[in-house]
Amino acid sequence: MDFDGGAAIGAGLIAGAVMSGLLYMGIGMMPRQMRMNLFLMLGTMMVRDRSMAYLAGATMHGAMSVAFGLVHVALFNAFDLETSLAAWGIIFGLVHWLVSGMGLAMVPTMHPLIRRGEMDAPGAFALAYPPMTAVGFLMLHVVYGILVGAFYTALT
Repeated sequence: MDFDGGAAIGAGLIAGAVMSGLLYMGIGMMPRQMRMNLFLMLGTMMVRDRSMAYLAGATMHGAMSVAFGLVHVALFNAFDLETSLAAWGIIFGLVHWLVSGMGLAMVPTMHPLIRRGEMDAPGAFALAYPPMTAVGFLMLHVVYGILVGAFYTALT
């Protein structure tokens, strides 16, 4: 299979958008259990205004969705995978979760509101939040991997 950068970007963006939609649906349905307001956390690393923070956070997550989509597809190609990419996406989503989960542990070192105690630190793998948040964090990354595989297949 030849690497198709446009399809990888599209698959990453779509999967990231679905992932975000599911996250915020979970927050809406279970606000006490699902506590990771991802866009706000990412955006307030740069700006203080809530509206601008949500926009900045969504933009950052979109960029990360593209980057991880490209990585997933590069791995599909590196391992010469041509079929069942959605199923392979489960494994790649788990690896993505490991990388992102370790990255969450580093957020407090660079987040001004967390350093000042104005926002809760997520902890590695979102484990500083209620258990449903940590489970959601895992499941959303697995869903992302499945969707990247499915949409990449559909777009190529």
